[in-house]
Order: sequence, then structure tokens, then C-alpha cells
Amino acid sequence: MRNLAGNIDADVTILEELYLANIPSRKADTSKSEVPYSYVGKIGDWKFYRAWTYWVAKVEDEIDGLTLDQATKLFEMKHPTRPEENIGKTVRAGGDAGCRHPNEFAAQPIYNDELDEKLEAIGYKKEYSRALKKEYISISVGEMGKICNEGKISVERYVDCYHIDDQIGLNEFAKFLNTL
Repeated sequence: MRNLAGNIDADVTILEELYLANIPSRKADTSKSEVPYSYVGKIGDWKFYRAWTYWVAKVEDEIDGLTLDQATKLFEMKHPTRPEENIGKTVRAGGDAGCRHPNEFAAQPIYNDELDEKLEAIGYKKEYSRALKKEYISISVGEMGKICNEGKISVERYVDCYHIDDQIGLNEFAKFLNTL
């Protein structure tokens, strides 16, 4: 995808890419980000906005994201023009530059008291954050994926964000969302 950082005519490309992916566009407040856009895409709870050389697809509430099973199915789909690759190479769960499987990195649980209890039961301790003004359990996304994959805890996990690197990936992601 073209680098649209600083491109004052970015909306022309944005509307074309959304059109080709059959993603409805909506007028948005003009962005103050690296790409000066005034249009976003929307499918269900998913919002699409353009970054410099890729698309970002996000939901506001992680529970509206793809379940780990759905994210795995998407990740393992064959790329339509490069069948030796999975679509997960260009539709990156969690925006992960390493294109890792969603269960290794990007699938997030819902962070709540129940999850805290499960983590404390296997030895994690709460810390107090003066910045957040609350107690929390410090755990990385990768570490969370690892303990879930090892069966140490069981929680629902969701992928609430994707970075999409090419037009085919954008098209396939849109088609996948429309099948749900």
C-alpha cells in the first residue's frame, strides 16, 4: 500500500481502497495523525482507518473482536494469490509485526476481577500504580498467551485490533467479517 503519511489527498486513495474491499465509508473528523484522513470504514463494530502504509481495524470493546477460534481461522486462511502463505502474514492480529499466531500474542482476555483471581491463584501478585491510582497485575500479552496455551488458566480471548498490509488482505478481512 502507498505511504499516505502527510498526503493531503489521502482521502482519494482511502475511498478507493475501501471501495475495492466493499467496506462502507463514513465521514469522520479530520485526523490529526500521520495520515490526514477524513473518511473511515465501518463493518459492524469494526472501524477501519488508514495509517501510513497499512490499514488499522479496531473495535472499541474487545469483546466485540474476533474470538480466538475466529482469529485462528482467519490467520490460517490461505492467501488467495500466494497460497504458500497464510493470510495472517498480511492481516496481522494485534498489529504484531512478527505475524505471530493470535494465540501466541494478540488474543486478549477481558481484564476483570475474575481474571485477577485466576492469575493470583497461580502466583501473580497485584502491584499498586500511582499513575493509574489502582492495583493491577503486571503481565505482558505474550506471557498471558503462554499461560493460557499451557492450560494454567482458561479464559475467553479476543482479537480487537488488526493491521492490514495490502489490498488483498483488506478485501479478505472484510469478506471474513461479513461471514460472521
